Amino acid sequence: MIPYDDISTFFRGYIEQLSLSVDDIADVTGSAANLATQTVISEKKLIVCGVGPDAAGAGLLSELLQQGLYRERPAIPAIELTSRHITSLDPGVGWLTQQLTALGQPGDLVILFATSLNQVDLEFLSSAIVKRDLTSVWVGAQGTGPSLAFPGADRATALALSQCCSICLAKLIDISLFGTLEDAT
Repeated sequence: MIPYDDISTFFRGYIEQLSLSVDDIADVTGSAANLATQTVISEKKLIVCGVGPDAAGAGLLSELLQQGLYRERPAIPAIELTSRHITSLDPGVGWLTQQLTALGQPGDLVILFATSLNQVDLEFLSSAIVKRDLTSVWVGAQGTGPSLAFPGADRATALALSQCCSICLAKLIDISLFGTLEDAT
């Protein structure tokens, strides 16, 4: 078995979807970076969330905010709420909703990676976000607030695009808080 055809098919679809989404990615990650910067400056909580496969995107963003990627700098405070080791998404969504309800305060920003969630899960989380008067940004699904949904993308492509959005968002937040990368050299 030669996996080339399967791999090239995936990347062809990924590149096509990325090409279709780059304007939206730039717009929403730019807005999200501004929201995140204002949240950090105003000493509110930046909460990064993901359940199941989407925990990877949330974890990547949290790690990049803490450690940086492009230069040495102070850590950017973020609370990571991820549930990776679950057998179905329902308990993870329930747990995440409880955590948001317990931790969230008006003015906090929730960045939610939601590629794998169904409509009921999205509504459940949206309800908790609205109830706590949180600001939200959604990656991988349409939610209450700026959203990066990838219509027409299969699940694997949407997850890969979400990972790219984590890197873009971390870079934009870094630049917004600490200046251009050229300033670091």
